[in-house]
Amino acid sequence: MNERLKKELIDQTAHFGAGFLATLAIGYFAGGVIAAVVVMIFAVLREIKQRLERNDVWYGCAWGCRLDLLFWALGAGGAALLLFIYFD
Repeated sequence: MNERLKKELIDQTAHFGAGFLATLAIGYFAGGVIAAVVVMIFAVLREIKQRLERNDVWYGCAWGCRLDLLFWALGAGGAALLLFIYFD
């Protein structure tokens, strides 16, 4: 397998898992939708921090940034849906 593809698969799996688990943990106490919003705010701030560390402009979200945020959102949305189904 291509090393770049392998790294990307690991990276996006980690983003999905972090979004899912963080939303589940917060959502258990605060509700799924609130938890998903909080997790996505964290994800956006994290991406901004990464861009600033690379001396990029804070508002420029290129392909890799958008892909990261997509997988954060898929994880957070999946967990919010799970919380909605089982706890509401």
